[in-house]
Formats: sequence, structure tokens, C-alpha cells
Amino acid sequence: MMKNGEGVMDISSKINFNDNRFLMFVIDDMANHMEYEEGKKVIRMTLGKSELPLHKDIREAMSGSIEDFKKSSLVYPGGLPELKRALSNYYKEYYHVEINEKNFIISPGTSAAFRNLFTLLSVPGDDVLIPKPYYSLYRFSSLLSGASTKYYTIDKNTRRVDMDSFKQNFTERTKIVVINTPGNPLGNVLTDEELYEMDSIVNDRAVIINDEIYSNVYFDQESKSVLNLKNTKSVFITTNAFSKAYGMYSRRVGYCIVPDELVEPLTVIQHHTLLTVDPIVQFGAITALQNQNEVQELVIRYKKRRDYTMKVLSGVPYIKPIYSEGGFYITLDCEEYMKKYNYKTSFDLAVKILDDKLVATVPGSDFGLPYTLRLSFSTSHYNEGILLLKEFFNTGVMYGN
Repeated sequence: MMKNGEGVMDISSKINFNDNRFLMFVIDDMANHMEYEEGKKVIRMTLGKSELPLHKDIREAMSGSIEDFKKSSLVYPGGLPELKRALSNYYKEYYHVEINEKNFIISPGTSAAFRNLFTLLSVPGDDVLIPKPYYSLYRFSSLLSGASTKYYTIDKNTRRVDMDSFKQNFTERTKIVVINTPGNPLGNVLTDEELYEMDSIVNDRAVIINDEIYSNVYFDQESKSVLNLKNTKSVFITTNAFSKAYGMYSRRVGYCIVPDELVEPLTVIQHHTLLTVDPIVQFGAITALQNQNEVQELVIRYKKRRDYTMKVLSGVPYIKPIYSEGGFYITLDCEEYMKKYNYKTSFDLAVKILDDKLVATVPGSDFGLPYTLRLSFSTSHYNEGILLLKEFFNTGVMYGN
């Protein structure tokens, strides 16, 4: 057992883990307790996982590979060649870009890929520039690598990048810039003009990591990839996964697309830290790429939920739904409500809503937006949850009551 004062490093001196909890999981765990211990029905607007079961073809592909010992025992630290080939064909067919299959590195979701990329590309003393609001993975990967985290602002009302903040916070020490489109939590979509301007500012002095996990969930325009940009100046690394539109949240299979010079370093890191990605889920991912019709059905479903949220919650006193252009989420600006009814944190507000209405939401402080809540579209009881939220906010509940 570790004891303080006996020469053992106190790891909390490096990272305050209590202050860095992912409150989404804290709220979701509270919902678990209510459901499984107390027998209550909770409407979960927390995790970005589909309420629909995996497509039967994906299930059959995985179950078939389980029964085939040769398939189920394959070991490829950088991913199955068959999946890399399928991804290369997918990007050619849907995005009209040619990517050599060797440039795909498969990982268990994108979280491990981000952790490894930050370790590979930054060290203490470097800067990492991420959007604010941000997905918490970016910030925590920076903490683990020891780099300093700086932010560029995305205006939550206009959903546009504040280029002045980007220029001011991009420094000579910046080694990584992160972009995310459609964004989490805002659902903002970066325009080509914004992307080209950011690329021009970076000007090949840092690597741009492009998180496009929601690239096939656009509500108001055709799906696109940052890889469609022409004649960029900087090195782009793209990350993506099968957890969202393909419903493979718990199966954990993702990938990154890296330039030639990073293929071997990233693969070697996986040699030592990962050994292999489960081949069973990779065979499922290959089949998932063949189910684009189901992806489009999901986009239509979530767009309707976006529209329903805007219709029902617009005009409710002291809150404002922020228009989402894509992805799995919509954000509620609750600043006026929280100040009027004395809520100190968005976690306090989320807990009160869960207790009073049995609706689980995500505190915006997870994303650097302390006066907001994030709602996930991915629950079959979504519309009912929105009506309960309207009832809560219309009632006006003082914190502590």
C-alpha cells in the first residue's frame, strides 16, 4: 500500500483527479443506481451511444468471427489489413480522397489514439491548442503528456471560431492543434474558410489533429471530411471511430489517418501498450461500412430531435437551446436560470433535474461551458425528456429546495 512520506510519488501532485472527473459518467452512474437499485425509470441524455441495437449484419459478422478460430485469433498491433483496405475504399467512395491503406492505424476507439498521439507529438514545455468548448479527452491527453493547454474560442451563439483567440494562443511552442467538426458539445460545423485560415496560421509549424467522429452526422448539409481540403500547408492527422453512427459504442474500434513518417512510431507504441485490437470487432467494423442506409436513417432521426428541441425549448424563460448543425448533441445555455435560482455549478443543476424529473443530462463544465447542459439525442425517450425539462425550467426551482 502506498503511504505518503515514504518516498513514493504522490500522483495527485501532477493531476488533481477529483477536479478532473468526467461528470458525464458521474451522472450516468447516479442514473444506474436509480434504475437498478431503486427501480426508477430514468431518461438518459448522457452518453453518445445509439439506443438502437447493432445492425444484424454487424452482429452476424462478429459472431461468425468468434466461431472461426483463425479469424478470432489474428494479431495485428496496427489493425487488420482487411479493415484498413475497407477504410481506404470507403474514403475513396464517399469522400473522393485517395488514402493508402497503410496510413490507417486501428485502435480501440479514438481515446487511445489521442493519448498516444499526444505522447508522441508533445512533451512538457510544449503547448497544445484546443477548442473551447472542448471534448474532455483533448484536455486530459494534454495533462497526461505534460504539455500546457491553451484554448481558442468557439462562440456558442454564432458557432464561429474566434480567429483572434486562435492567433493569440498559437505560439512558437505549439506542437498540436485540435479541431473537431461537427463539434462536441455544440454541434458546430467548421466552414472551409475557417479551416483554411487556421491552416494558414499554423503554416506547418504544428500538427493539426482533426477529430471528425461525427463526419457522417450533418443535419443541414452533405457529410464531408476535412481531408477534402486542397493545397493545405500543414500536416493533418484525422481520427474517427465506429462508436457513433454505426452504434458500436461499447465495441471500441476506431482509427487515425497519419502521414507516412508517423506510421511506424505509432504502430510501435501500440506494439508495447496495446499488443492488438480485438479482431472480432474489426470484422464487425468492416461490415458496418456496408450499412450506410442505416447511418442516414439515424441522421434523419437526430435532425428531427434537434428541431423538436428548438421548437419546444425556445422561449422558455432563462434558458436557450443552442442550434446544433450536426453530431449527437444539443447544448442548453442555462446561465440566466442558474444565476436567478442560485445554482453554483452545472453539476448541481444536473443533479437537481435528475432528482426531480428523472432526466439525466451532462454538466457543461465537462466541456469548459460551466453554465450549460449537454443533451444527447441518442435515447428513444428523447421527446419525453425534453417535455420534462421544459416543465422543470418553467417551474423555476431554487437550488436547495
